[in-house]
Amino acid sequence: MKKTLRSFGMGMSMAIAAAISAVPTAFAADATADGAANKANAAHKKLAVGDAAPAWEGLIGVDDQKHSLGEHADAKAVVVVFTCNHCPVAQAYQDRLIEIANDYQDKGVDLVAINVNNMEADKLPAMKQRAEEKGFKFDYLYDPSQEIGRAYGAAVTPHVFLLDGARNVAYIGAVDDNMNESKVTKQYLRDAIDAVLAGSKPQTETTRPVGCGIQYE
Repeated sequence: MKKTLRSFGMGMSMAIAAAISAVPTAFAADATADGAANKANAAHKKLAVGDAAPAWEGLIGVDDQKHSLGEHADAKAVVVVFTCNHCPVAQAYQDRLIEIANDYQDKGVDLVAINVNNMEADKLPAMKQRAEEKGFKFDYLYDPSQEIGRAYGAAVTPHVFLLDGARNVAYIGAVDDNMNESKVTKQYLRDAIDAVLAGSKPQTETTRPVGCGIQYE
């Protein structure tokens, strides 16, 4: 019995030692992953509220026409939404974006959706199909170079940037506070638009966007 207990104790000691020796390796792997993520983030410009919005030129839309931010010169505000086709979160917000575009169109607010993902499900042919299926009446633009996404610092789909009349960034973040529309309690984007139209700053200027990570190359 003593021999059995001694063997068990030696086995436990070896297992504990092995586990302890593995800890530095795990931390090293985490550090490497964190370093790669930080390096990727450093490659993207991060806009702040009050910054001048980067302008896009010549982005092709689902209408096969080239579009620019300058087309919206008469708009009192421009909602820029980085989105895509394949992401379940982006899909969950499609109808809400349609409603926002429709509700604010007569108030001088333009909505522009931009996709920078290059997987097959997100390329222009699929974008055209989605726009037709959903009846998008706003610009849905494709930037395979991903330059405009990097310029804005867009990280996920959907990621919202509200531009005021001077085309400075007035709000950055999420559309609202819940992917499940029936559970939404805070209308971040709508409230920010209302504030800009009233000539004031949004009470909430930034929120954490939630969605699928944009697949930068």
